[in-house]
Amino acid sequence: MSHREALLECLRADAAAFRKRVVDLRACGSVAADRIERAGSPEAFDGPGDLPEFDALSPLERDLVWRLWVLGDASVGLTLAGPAFQDTPTIYANRTFRAVTGYSLSAVRGENLRLLQVPETRPGPVADLAEAIGTWEPVTVELRNHRRDGTPFRNRVSLVPFEGPSGAVANWVGVQEAVGERSEAASGPPDG
Repeated sequence: MSHREALLECLRADAAAFRKRVVDLRACGSVAADRIERAGSPEAFDGPGDLPEFDALSPLERDLVWRLWVLGDASVGLTLAGPAFQDTPTIYANRTFRAVTGYSLSAVRGENLRLLQVPETRPGPVADLAEAIGTWEPVTVELRNHRRDGTPFRNRVSLVPFEGPSGAVANWVGVQEAVGERSEAASGPPDG
């Protein structure tokens, strides 16, 4: 199982299984040793300091933010977005996402992460993302994106839907990983 798959399984697990999987991920260096102890439980967590609107989130969103905060040191960026009918606005982004993209949480909060796209981003993978969101299915694509400073990078993006109490998809968790950080000529065509 890849590291990405292990993280996605961890995020989708129930609370007890999440804690066990986090301990396993911690053993391989994906979680800071003190994060799970400092985080306590989702019920006791009063939110990350950089998300003052934490109390206004739904119980599902608070649980997912807690999980992303615990996984703040994962080797991939993790984001939580709201429902598609609101243009999937970003609710939270872990520290790794912010470090890779150069965007602060305040810069992406409320924004659709298409703000990372550049004119050279190929439409096929973008259409695959839109189709997955429309059909409530998980998806993984590679896109050419740019960092806040304009530096381009290839981004392997996975989106995973999370259902709310009504059974409809309420939120999306995104996993972003900069890939092919070598020269553009050596890495082949963008989004390929």
